[in-house]
Amino acid sequence: MRNSGILLLKKDKDISSNSIINKVKWTLNNNGFKVDKIGHCGTLDPNATGLLVVLINQATKLSDFLLLEDKTYIANILLGKSYDTYDVCGKLEEEKLLNEKDLEYVNNNIEHILKSFLGTSMQIPPIYSSIKMNGRKLYEMARNNEEIDIEAKKREINIYDIKLLSKPILNEDNTITFDIKCHVSKGTYIRSLAFDIGKKLNMPSCIKELERCNSGCFDIEDAYTLEDIRIGNYHLINMLKCIKNMPIINADNEMYNDIINGRKIKINSKDEIVAIAYENDLAAIYEHDTKDIFKAKRVWK
Repeated sequence: MRNSGILLLKKDKDISSNSIINKVKWTLNNNGFKVDKIGHCGTLDPNATGLLVVLINQATKLSDFLLLEDKTYIANILLGKSYDTYDVCGKLEEEKLLNEKDLEYVNNNIEHILKSFLGTSMQIPPIYSSIKMNGRKLYEMARNNEEIDIEAKKREINIYDIKLLSKPILNEDNTITFDIKCHVSKGTYIRSLAFDIGKKLNMPSCIKELERCNSGCFDIEDAYTLEDIRIGNYHLINMLKCIKNMPIINADNEMYNDIINGRKIKINSKDEIVAIAYENDLAAIYEHDTKDIFKAKRVWK
């Protein structure tokens, strides 16, 4: 589908996800690539870096499906300080000067504590997050010092893998830092994970640095910088290539005519949801209705 597809972007630090995709839109339009719609699959905090999956034009219709994908992060955890945002960008709430004895305790216990987070659990998100309560984003309410029942926003998450990447070290400012790599389900806040790790160590904690290195089938190694996009050193990924979790049915002309007119179609499949391809492009996503009849969920014309 011409002028539509997925663009893998390397997000820099100190810029919001929305700001950088607006820069992408401006850059593409300025270079003659017409962008009517643009979106992304999962916000990165301004302090975070790494992979941002950008959806261009008709690919924005895939957001509901790609948002469900697992993600992998590398995080630098800082012990000894905690902030209201759960990262170093917020207001300092607690500080504890750590020493060699604390370092020994962390080294002796950190791997066991990390393993305790594996599997399914209920996570409380940071109050400074884009989750909505009564139609408003939590961070907006937090900035206005409004009372927030954050317990009510608990959500089920799954941590599939979590590893210690670097041995904890004691820094000159009496903090302890170490790196972890974690593979998590959608909706998992690594800032909350860092806070919870600190709770189990009985130390204030936060995220110092965070990088997203993978989202679904996409990897940071294949991503482009804003400068790459400016000079035309990039390519869009065909939407069909990101449909990994559903079977793909190739449509003939008759089926395609039914699809673009929103009609139900007969498909010999036991799957609940299928992708329909036409001439090597994604034409539709259909879901099971009754018996061997499927109905349209998303259609691309």
